[in-house]
Amino acid sequence: MHILHISDTHLGKRQYNLDSRENDVYEVFHQLINIAIKEHVDAVVHTGDFFDVNDPPNKAEVEAVKGLKRLKEAGIPFIVIAGDHDSPKKNYAIYPQKLLEEFELIKFLSKPTTPYKLGDISIYGLSHIPNVARERLKDVFSNLKPETKKSILLLHQGLKEILPYEGAWQIQIADLPKNFTYYALGHFHSRKIMHLDGGRIVEIAGSPDIMREEEIEGYEKDGKGATLIDFSGDLPTIQYINVDIRKQYVINIDTGKIKDDIRKIKEKYKNNNSKKPIFHIILSGITIPKDELMRQLRELNEVAEHWRIYKDNTKRKEEKDTSDLPNETTIEKLIFHYLTKVAHFSENDAKIVLDIIEKADDRAYVKEHLRKMIGVENDHKEN
Repeated sequence: MHILHISDTHLGKRQYNLDSRENDVYEVFHQLINIAIKEHVDAVVHTGDFFDVNDPPNKAEVEAVKGLKRLKEAGIPFIVIAGDHDSPKKNYAIYPQKLLEEFELIKFLSKPTTPYKLGDISIYGLSHIPNVARERLKDVFSNLKPETKKSILLLHQGLKEILPYEGAWQIQIADLPKNFTYYALGHFHSRKIMHLDGGRIVEIAGSPDIMREEEIEGYEKDGKGATLIDFSGDLPTIQYINVDIRKQYVINIDTGKIKDDIRKIKEKYKNNNSKKPIFHIILSGITIPKDELMRQLRELNEVAEHWRIYKDNTKRKEEKDTSDLPNETTIEKLIFHYLTKVAHFSENDAKIVLDIIEKADDRAYVKEHLRKMIGVENDHKEN
């Protein structure tokens, strides 16, 4: 018995509001459908965030129907739960999966204690439960008791062992209901496998495409795609099957040698035969004017589908006064020195400022000399 585990397809997502990225998501989804058919799997399980939002665009629904119809024609059931992205956010809203289930394209596991039977395997599923209902989640877990020796639990929840930040997790590994053979998780976008006592497995399929820049490291290490689970033996075995996606890179650019850095990047990626990549730029060096920075970075359009400044670590250049301070350190001398040597005032304007400070109580004098310093004293006399 072979089952393909996929998750977090986020159909309808428009990363950086690009048509090309929305189409990338659909293409990857259809690659997963191709894998399921090619591998002659007995079922596909999806652990949440099938759509990117609860009210997906029409195109996302059409692409979903196209792929799921092919699975149905091949006799492969598609078993799903909902994630936090495609779960209802309003009381009157429904799961978008309900429409697909109405046309018998999927099996939506809406009742946690009622399994889907696949031969000698029982498949249970629980759609995402938010933090405010964490206690309800534990109650549901306490009532989950698999009916068969081989069993799978589909979940889309934050794990404290992976996201140990307050508000980011709902369960810990110790909270998982016992006696399940396999825990198939969504929500996390990078692949991960954890082996528990008794041969139990916690497996995270990850998203099949790069949705955020922090996934790049995991992708370079483990790839992106689907997990093929073989239940033929007493204990399940796992095989990763990768899909072909648009590459994304984190690149470093030093503003001090920005032209040279950009030239090297263009040279490196100019003969790329696949889709143009996406660049996440980390800037270093001295801050330069934004219009100049953008003008230089726009050259990357030749080799990149999209680029963005991911981190700006530049620092403003501090002007340093290398001349010696005057020997006489009266306050007037220090102010005059600062205005002429650091702030680059003319000596005449610096003297005017000192006069204004000295006669700050004489409003008429201050007004007259300020006008003189900015060059409008003649207009004043004419009026």
